[in-house]
Amino acid sequence: MMKYNPKLLSAFGQGGCVFGISLMDIASRKENVMVLSTDVSTPAGLDKFKATYPERFLNLGIAEQNMIGTASGLTDEGFKTISVAQACFISMRCFEPVRQYVGYMKSNQILIGFGSGFSLTFMGNTHYALEDIALMKEIAGMTVIAPSDAMQAMKALEAAVEHDGPVYIRLFGGTGTPIVYTDDFDYHIGKAIRLKEGKDIQLIATGSMVDIALKAATDLESIGLSVSVIDMHTIKPLDTSIIDMNSKLLVSLEEHKVIGGLGSSIADYLCSYKSHPKLLKIGVGDCFSSVGDYSYLMETNGLSSEKIVEKIKSEI
Repeated sequence: MMKYNPKLLSAFGQGGCVFGISLMDIASRKENVMVLSTDVSTPAGLDKFKATYPERFLNLGIAEQNMIGTASGLTDEGFKTISVAQACFISMRCFEPVRQYVGYMKSNQILIGFGSGFSLTFMGNTHYALEDIALMKEIAGMTVIAPSDAMQAMKALEAAVEHDGPVYIRLFGGTGTPIVYTDDFDYHIGKAIRLKEGKDIQLIATGSMVDIALKAATDLESIGLSVSVIDMHTIKPLDTSIIDMNSKLLVSLEEHKVIGGLGSSIADYLCSYKSHPKLLKIGVGDCFSSVGDYSYLMETNGLSSEKIVEKIKSEI
């Protein structure tokens, strides 16, 4: 990947960087790349690609299930398809087509869901994507990625294009996303990144929660705790080798339901051992949320760094 200024990438956001920069570079090198959208080219940041490569862009209208079927046919004909829709719809509305046409048929497609978690704020619970990880990781052969910042999102798309098998990439937020990586770094699907060393508590975060985990770690260290932070950008396959079995407490952090998400994947791994550290799963509870702006939604669902620190303190 070319060298970019992290602040500039943050200003563009994950979607702006993935579709406005990385996708353009990939398309210039790979003539078989075809992008499909469900009437969301402008909010997704696809207008530049659509204008540059009109013959390699299809707008399927507000018909996400039809998009998956069309992409499957194009993939069978040798295209590398990238299907783009809001995360709530490409996962929940399209679950059966994705299961049958992508997973079951082992179709080599890339699915990108933007606006995951609470990103779509005032659009309400119909548009919150808080179950998409659980749904996508259930599909046999599906790789599930939740990048933590704009630079990593670009690297995830580049890796997905080279990957053999279906991939779901979960994007969050709009412009001005947090900066986790200030320098270039090696990115590999299925290989988590250790951002901080520590021996008492291991915070294992994904997506938007990585930046928040780093802030929480600083607060916890101020009271004498040694805290490690892991960027688990790939939720499936899960990098179990990085999980610290000697830690006093493991904490999973995700902007997703605690049922079926990253925490559940970690718990599935831990239950294969007779003894293991306690796991505290932090995410959205078994409820629907009151509608509000992003900071309100994160705070009321216990996902702010302050709320996370409070929960961890109560555990120790």
